[in-house]
Amino acid sequence: MPDASPAPAVSGPRRLKLCFVIEKLADRSGGAERVLIETANALADRGHQVELLSHEFRGKPPFYPLRFGVVHTNLRPPRVNRRRIRRHFDALRESLHTRFKVVPAPLDRLLWLSKNGGFWRRLERHLAANRPDAVIAFMPPAITALALAEPGYPVRRLASMHNAPEQDFHNPARWDPSPLDRKRRLALMPRMDRILVLLPEYRDWYPPALRGKAVVMPNAVTPVAPSLLKRAGRGPLVISVGRLATVKRHELLIDAWARIGAEFPDWELRIFGTGPLEAALKARIEQAGLGGKVRLMGHTQHIMKQYLAASLLAHPAEFEGFPLAVTEALAAGLPVVGFEDCSGVNRLVRDGENGLLVPAAGDRTENFAAALAGLMRDETRRRSLGAAGPASMMDYTPDKVIDLWEDVLGAQQTETGT
Repeated sequence: MPDASPAPAVSGPRRLKLCFVIEKLADRSGGAERVLIETANALADRGHQVELLSHEFRGKPPFYPLRFGVVHTNLRPPRVNRRRIRRHFDALRESLHTRFKVVPAPLDRLLWLSKNGGFWRRLERHLAANRPDAVIAFMPPAITALALAEPGYPVRRLASMHNAPEQDFHNPARWDPSPLDRKRRLALMPRMDRILVLLPEYRDWYPPALRGKAVVMPNAVTPVAPSLLKRAGRGPLVISVGRLATVKRHELLIDAWARIGAEFPDWELRIFGTGPLEAALKARIEQAGLGGKVRLMGHTQHIMKQYLAASLLAHPAEFEGFPLAVTEALAAGLPVVGFEDCSGVNRLVRDGENGLLVPAAGDRTENFAAALAGLMRDETRRRSLGAAGPASMMDYTPDKVIDLWEDVLGAQQTETGT
């Protein structure tokens, strides 16, 4: 007779229904957008059901490819006429906060609600209809919307922070310039079940009541194959990778190169990225007589080829969270030069081991120029620093980081089936 006993129980990680929320995703090539999509894809590969939610006017798809089965939903309805009105209203709102130090509180509340109310209400309705197990909001606009949403069931809420917290909560130049918005960002954080921070020191920034909710969740860094590292060109080339924006301080790098370029006629500086300062930086290069030696390269889909061709990464940024350009360069065996007081950089770059941390005191431009020149003169030291880079990134391999994600989401709790 056939065995009529029940099949043995099979246990394994829980399969979760997950939503990632970010304000803007369409055609955006930023670091946080890339981390979101890579994380979503990796969790989908492990069997979880993943949806990405944004709230934006653009109808374009995400810049980075989505794994089959990962769905992107834009919560904002495509109303062309209202889009034009909203852009004018947002411009007026920005102008008020830029020109006047104090905007009357009732007007500030009205302006804030006009920008944010639709996001959280549409998110609330979507969550109520789809009932995911957990929702992960990337960066302050989405975190605020998730905190305010009341979907009618006890959804697990996670806030994923992607910069140094003092920048995200207190810097008026980031996100919404409204003081009301900055106040609400922190005031609403207790509604989160977990606060994901990029580095241990960022956890310590939060008040004691929130610190217990903070979990270190670094970005994943993909190791570079040893065969590629062996074939790396390492020519007379310094590269810089990042958005052409004030915080990256490319103007300092250009000025530093102007001081040392004559000593190194065979060397070239290439700056990869796009952004609002492109025209100003191009003019600065021309005014310094550096055309042909300092080049703005725009965006590239093949940045790893540049890491493997170069001898140094110059990263003079003012602040960072967990800079992808720095981690990718180190994984590719490229020494990194950055400032000792730059958050994120001063954790990942180990001074004298896998790169150099430049003193912040005194003339920053001169200090940065001296650090670059010292390494450009010394191939032996460059190779020694570069050789230590890949091992220094092994704590952040994708498998390790996705294990952390599953742990914080509760997926590591086993489920039993038949």
